[in-house]
Amino acid sequence: MDERALIIGGCIVLLVGATAIWDLLQRRIPNPLVLAGAAAGLLLQGVLSGSGGILAATYGLLVGLAVFMPGYLLGFTGAGDAKLMAAVGTFMGPLGAFQAALASIMAGSMIAIGYLLFAVLFRQTASPMTRYGLMARVLVATGRPIYIKPEQGEVMGRKFPFAVAIALGTTGWMIWQWPLG
Repeated sequence: MDERALIIGGCIVLLVGATAIWDLLQRRIPNPLVLAGAAAGLLLQGVLSGSGGILAATYGLLVGLAVFMPGYLLGFTGAGDAKLMAAVGTFMGPLGAFQAALASIMAGSMIAIGYLLFAVLFRQTASPMTRYGLMARVLVATGRPIYIKPEQGEVMGRKFPFAVAIALGTTGWMIWQWPLG
């Protein structure tokens, strides 16, 4: 692996690792940490690749934000998650940001399914299936979708530290995609 990739990869791992730990402990991602990550990505790309690097970092920021924005708008992720993926995009450029974002969404989906199955199978929470069944029956009967909020204590009502999924997805993508030689 060349020096540039090693430096960029180390910065990414440091950023996603710090935010994942923070999100696990506090259930939020601090803006100063994400802003510092985005600034570091822009600066590093500028130093390593000049104006083309700054342009690629900017496009990466926009792509990372664009991929996670629908999830934020629909309430699946938080604003901090979208901003974190944008910051990661500054290091990776547009294609890397897109692929890492998709890998992060896949990692988050697997974690969420595991979390749900564990909680329901071991009876640590109320099952959301009754609520989902009622929403489906109303949709079939009336043709209109409704949303019923999760019950108090239901697994689907708990905050999910999605920075962990971003850390796993991004790091996994780097290991799988980036040249190792």
